[in-house]
Amino acid sequence: MKRRNFLKLAGGALTAVAATLPGMNSPTDRPNFLFILSDDHGIMDAGCYGNPVIKTPNIDALAAEGLLFHRAFTPAAMCAPSRSSLFTGLNPHRHGCYMNHGSVNEEVQSIPHFLGELGYRVGLAGKTHIKPQEAFPFEYMDLTLDAIEEFIDRSNKEPFCLFVATNDPHAEKIGSRRGFRPSSLYDSGEIPLPPYLVDTADTREQRAGYYDLVTRLDSLVGDIAALIDELNASENTLFTYASDHGASFPFEKWTCYEAGLNLPMVMRWPGKIEPGRRTGAMVSFIDIVPTLIDLAGGSPTTFDFDGKSFKSVLLENTTKHHEYIMGTHTTEGIVNGSYYPVRSIRDERYKYIHNTNSDGFFTNIITASENQAGWGSWLQKAKHDPFAARQVRLYQKRPREEVYDLKHDPHEMRNLQSDPAYGEIKNYLKTQLTDWMRMQNDPELNHME
Repeated sequence: MKRRNFLKLAGGALTAVAATLPGMNSPTDRPNFLFILSDDHGIMDAGCYGNPVIKTPNIDALAAEGLLFHRAFTPAAMCAPSRSSLFTGLNPHRHGCYMNHGSVNEEVQSIPHFLGELGYRVGLAGKTHIKPQEAFPFEYMDLTLDAIEEFIDRSNKEPFCLFVATNDPHAEKIGSRRGFRPSSLYDSGEIPLPPYLVDTADTREQRAGYYDLVTRLDSLVGDIAALIDELNASENTLFTYASDHGASFPFEKWTCYEAGLNLPMVMRWPGKIEPGRRTGAMVSFIDIVPTLIDLAGGSPTTFDFDGKSFKSVLLENTTKHHEYIMGTHTTEGIVNGSYYPVRSIRDERYKYIHNTNSDGFFTNIITASENQAGWGSWLQKAKHDPFAARQVRLYQKRPREEVYDLKHDPHEMRNLQSDPAYGEIKNYLKTQLTDWMRMQNDPELNHME
């Protein structure tokens, strides 16, 4: 039996404890972990999730060879909070990076610490958007196939964990900052728009340009998969693809709506995960670190994580994981940001959202420029179109409470908060959310009434 030491977070102090790795005869018996993380890729925008137009053959193939998650979530639909949660197993107000471009708290540790103590080499290729670096002691490298190959080659006697983080399909590349660029692959007239987006020519052109970047991202997934095959590392590698949050369009990124928080995520592990499976188990980015520790032979319950291992979902076909999924957002600390805190909770069917400063005005990079995500065309159409006027108003001025029946209204178009038939559900979910905020030391708790 192999024993290793790893760190336990107990009352803010770090203490060494012994970990037993049952059935592990050598470090190479343990799985490798390769995780491709994209930037701003919405769950509706992949073929394997039902999009009939978009070209994502490599992500689709990964799903066909492994497990597709219908209910994977991030705690916050912004880059830095989402990535910090992914790497720490903690929610944003626990690790401290609840505003975009923020930093985690000084004492916070991350996956390089945890897996490093279990004998893993832990690397990050490409985009970071995490700080301070001391809290995230990855082996950092450029996002090139040569760098990735060299990292894996050096791991032939040690298991590895590698995150490959691309900037694609970050929608600012087709927005105001870099100049408008029409799609080269897609006919904007054929793009399926979700019902909460206002249908304008500019919105369609920018959505089509975003689809270009999704397809470019998909090519990277194919390149990495081919490299793993060439290096004969596929069989013992848990290969994951996921996005950090939804696309940079209204009611997606920067919100607590499902299109922002609900992620595309697929996992392949030959011989361990049955091919072609799909699951409705509700999992979160805060569960990734505990799951990898568990699969590596460690004991995730030793740590004070917010997440928990979903090993049984992967290997035993368990269909349940979390009872509730929480979401958090603030527009502070972002481009053109305002004070507009949002908190949310959902169960298998119902969703409750609390906008603690509903008297305020929601602003972000989209509302800062008429060229971003077609926002200017929304404003123009709103002058004569009732639906456009409604969506423009709702994006920037929301009611204090929102309640949705996700079974019948998956796009959250009909707010049921004033319907007495949903009063009991609303109050129950609000109580659960308030209790969670108290445990998280959320500063917005005092504004929940």
